[in-house]
Amino acid sequence: MKKSLLPFAVSITSGAIAASIFLASLENPTDIQKQLSTTSNAIAVAGTTAIFGLLDEDDEKDDDATNDK
Repeated sequence: MKKSLLPFAVSITSGAIAASIFLASLENPTDIQKQLSTTSNAIAVAGTTAIFGLLDEDDEKDDDATNDK
């Protein structure tokens, strides 16, 4: 199940990063755009953390399978 979550986490995180970069490039953002930028930054950070967590859990399973043999 976690392998199916990894592509989902990567796509959501990539979208948040793209939105964040776009909003950061605006010259005079409105208050709503500033709030959206803050939200997309938070999603990008949380997504990056989730990606590394999912990758780390896969490594632990591989180590356990190797030790069982």
